[in-house]
Amino acid sequence: MASGLSKLSSMTVCGEILPYPNLFNNIPLLHRFLEEALEDWLRAVEPYQVKLDSWDGEQVDWGTFSSGFMELQPFLLKSLFSYAFFFVSADNAYKNFYSQLNRANNLSGIRLKHQKPPHETPFVCKIHTIRDIAIAHMPSEKASPIDAFAAMSWQPMALSWNDEGPPDLERLTFGCGQFRGTDASGSRVVSQDLEVPGIKTAHHDHCLPYLEDFDQVCCEYLQALHRALA
Repeated sequence: MASGLSKLSSMTVCGEILPYPNLFNNIPLLHRFLEEALEDWLRAVEPYQVKLDSWDGEQVDWGTFSSGFMELQPFLLKSLFSYAFFFVSADNAYKNFYSQLNRANNLSGIRLKHQKPPHETPFVCKIHTIRDIAIAHMPSEKASPIDAFAAMSWQPMALSWNDEGPPDLERLTFGCGQFRGTDASGSRVVSQDLEVPGIKTAHHDHCLPYLEDFDQVCCEYLQALHRALA
């Protein structure tokens, strides 16, 4: 993705520069980090997947399949944890950018009508949760003990594929299932659902569309403010 913000600039409103100039560079950079996390995973899986793609419709190379499933898990977790961290960073950067556009709008007295940011989907909320309670410290004040345990136990658990083709190692599923236990009062508790698809699916089907929508909203809002102030 190429952020439209890279072609735009800040404005000066009542002596204040808004949005902060560094965001115009940092947001596209965060997009690049997300792409690199995806590319790291695709490079790791490629030699295994090439062998599996030679499937002739009758026999699957189960040795390659099994070794790939086991050996790729560290690469998978590293790439996905990196992806979650940088996705939340990008989301927060857009929210900061949008907030500063609102400040410019209010300071100028224009009261320009504008679009709202994209709604956080359940998937986006889940990535935030994973970043906050799995990548941060354990136990986390943002999570119950059972959720913190589930987050720190996050790992590849399942792999599925279309029966009409060979196994696809890019379709590994993370955090499959929920944990159950008993709290200090003796009540039964169940952890949050932290299951997410592989990085490729997460990026193209969930995260990238959300960030693209946010980018478009911010670009259009900023351009409208520039026109109004001119």
